[in-house]
Amino acid sequence: MDASDPTLIMGLHGVFRRHPWIAGILAENDLADEDAFSLAVTRAEAYGWSSTHLGRGPLDGCRWGHNDAGEDWTEDGLVRQLVWMQVAVQEQLHGQRLPLLPVATVLSDALHHMGVYTLTGVHAIVPLHLPTDDDLAYLSQAADWVATSGPGPAADCVITIAARESAGLSNRARQVDVQLLEHSYGRLSIHPGEPAPPTHGLARSLAGEVQAEGMQNVASIPCSLPLWSLDSATWAAEVIATALRDIGVTEPVLLTISRNGIEPAWKE
Repeated sequence: MDASDPTLIMGLHGVFRRHPWIAGILAENDLADEDAFSLAVTRAEAYGWSSTHLGRGPLDGCRWGHNDAGEDWTEDGLVRQLVWMQVAVQEQLHGQRLPLLPVATVLSDALHHMGVYTLTGVHAIVPLHLPTDDDLAYLSQAADWVATSGPGPAADCVITIAARESAGLSNRARQVDVQLLEHSYGRLSIHPGEPAPPTHGLARSLAGEVQAEGMQNVASIPCSLPLWSLDSATWAAEVIATALRDIGVTEPVLLTISRNGIEPAWKE
């Protein structure tokens, strides 16, 4: 992945259970082949973030061009990369931020349409060279949103950052930690000196292997979020991206946020 490539890839990881009635409903409506690609296109167009209608022209609120999407909805109780999407971010964002939350929303909507899921991890390949409006006031408001999204307890998780050597992140772990704390407004706690546990919340295979070629792990950060949710994990990704950009990183990075030991959202 070239340093100027506007590709953003995000994947949601966890355990999935299909709605018991969904297959019948899809068949009745001649939609038996509905998948993550078609669902992602439908939802992104509904929000006005993207369009695949040729000849329509650019949408006023267009955030990305849709490239690809996929899913693994195997119901075996194992952590899998449940759904992922690859987009080409608009290179003139007009005062907007990288569309991490919009992409996460589309992916979660697709999953909720087909079943119920327990989120255990998020990964994203993020282009950091694009000019964006990383207004710290927004990050402060987003931090308050996360902090008041539900009663604790705080959720232990692991953040990892991978990048190529040319990104200049070698031996800068302390500087990254300082920026993460500053940009999270006290809502993200880092546990210095603690070894980062294995990231069992992520499937072994991550979408974006081609784009991540040559990237090496430069930081594994044990930390806590006010609670574990897609909102909080996506906010953490926004915080990381902004922190890295503020210390001068302009190349794509691979970010993961993983939670271990989560019980399924349903009961047997």
